[in-house]
Amino acid sequence: VTAHPDDESMFFIPTLRNLLSADPKEMGAGYCPGESPIIQVLCLSNGDYRDVADGTIRTQEIYKACSFIGIQNPQTIPKDSSTNDGDTIQAVTVLDNGRMKDGPNEVWSTELIAQTVMEHVRKVVTSIACVNGKLAVQTKSSPSNGETQSWNFVEKKSMKEKPSQERELAQSINVNLLTFDQGGVSGHPNHVDVFLGVRFLVNEKCHITRTDSESVATLRLRQQQKVNTLSGNTIDVNVRAFTLKTIANPLKKYFFWAFVDLIPFFLVWLFQGLRYLIYFLLGGFLFSKRDHLLVSGIQLFTRTKTTSDGNLQCRIMNPYLVWRAMAAHHSQFVWYRRLSVIFSRYTYINDLNKLSIDTPPLEEDDDEYIASLPPVVAIKEDKSSPKFLFTPRQMNALREAVIPTGLHHRPWKRIYSLSRDGDSFIAFQKLVGDWNGKQGQQSTLLIVKTIEGELIGGYADVPFIVTASNTIGSASRSCLFRMENDVITVYGKQHSLCSKKIILDSTRRIIAFGGGSTGKSDEGFGMCLEDGFSRGTTARCEAFGNAPLVKGHGGVFDVLDVEVW
Repeated sequence: VTAHPDDESMFFIPTLRNLLSADPKEMGAGYCPGESPIIQVLCLSNGDYRDVADGTIRTQEIYKACSFIGIQNPQTIPKDSSTNDGDTIQAVTVLDNGRMKDGPNEVWSTELIAQTVMEHVRKVVTSIACVNGKLAVQTKSSPSNGETQSWNFVEKKSMKEKPSQERELAQSINVNLLTFDQGGVSGHPNHVDVFLGVRFLVNEKCHITRTDSESVATLRLRQQQKVNTLSGNTIDVNVRAFTLKTIANPLKKYFFWAFVDLIPFFLVWLFQGLRYLIYFLLGGFLFSKRDHLLVSGIQLFTRTKTTSDGNLQCRIMNPYLVWRAMAAHHSQFVWYRRLSVIFSRYTYINDLNKLSIDTPPLEEDDDEYIASLPPVVAIKEDKSSPKFLFTPRQMNALREAVIPTGLHHRPWKRIYSLSRDGDSFIAFQKLVGDWNGKQGQQSTLLIVKTIEGELIGGYADVPFIVTASNTIGSASRSCLFRMENDVITVYGKQHSLCSKKIILDSTRRIIAFGGGSTGKSDEGFGMCLEDGFSRGTTARCEAFGNAPLVKGHGGVFDVLDVEVW
């Protein structure tokens, strides 16, 4: 899932080529054993940023580029592996949606992206449903009388019920989604929005279940033949998402990577080759049965390997292929992109991280689970540390009202306290940055106590500190809140708007929730801490749907203490 035509050629070729040449038995996703992988490219805009006419040009360019990569359009889905018959589907889809226009200032809706990807998955999955180990458009209980069939997604809440005999589970198909990570690879806002949309799909649209080894995100499709009449077919689509790791440092991205990944490999490869040559010259060829053992020890650069942390690394040594694919995007192949093809690490290596899933112990609407929740476990600190700003009872109330269900089981750790660590913005950045830099530790809770004794705050589902950029991307699941005793008023939790933003500006020393614009329904930031946490402001913010969080004083308040959890 990409944002613009040329993204697939500039960033993802090592992964795509490895998938196209992979053993299907090793992959097990998106196709059946013994068949070639079915790879789809979904581009969410046609790239008409400079001129409307560019959209048509760039659409044709991506078709040509993908053919060089090996993704033919249209793509044939065989009905029977013993014949060449099959259905044809578009392997490359380029959208032209007025709400997802190419441009660094365009804001793409997280929910719209999720719905768009789901719709594409629906079309493809119903075309490649596996029956008896083969690929077929018709499932085994599909009608043969020509009745019109339609497949619709089952609501997430309805997936608690297991398929019965009347609604037999006909298929289970694995789908892998590949896209950018939260850094957007190149930092383009559209790339970041695509990541947020895919993450929203996996965590909010899918039914999450926990197995012994991993968490599984599932979408369910149900066949409907007539209005209000359900057939006996359902398809469970097991969704996994992988994100391409962003290399923010330009030196690492274009230069130093060669010393770390490329040159050491060639030195080892050369040493292994010399060993084989010496072995051959000393008469090793007479013992032909042993030759293959030494040759097999020479590792190939082009391969896919699993790293120590369970993620994937795809390698390819074919810069000419990447050059041809990028050259097919003739309108975009300017001088600096030519240099990028030669020197960029993405030409040779892709590091893929599996998208983490927020795993609820039980369903979010399970009242018995909420009633039986154990108290929040807060990691203890030294006796000399100042007390927490809220009581254990308020912690429990915050967890139920603010924190996503998938995080209810996690302990709480205070990573920054104004009264403990001081009002140094540098100290704040270091402590919070160290936390956000760890795997799976991006969600944070900001608590503010005012001079008047009011408690307000915000939950951030994206890290405060991602890159050197001061402005963090859209935070669709973030929310604001205020506390009065044990009563918590929450704003924006149900709003999956891409316009929500968490802003950290180290120059001005501010942290803010919201867009900060002013208009008829938007008066500024929903909450903003300024002057090194000495004062703050709160205003009506359309993105979070909040009223000012403090009473009186025109939304201006003096800060007594701040905590980040």
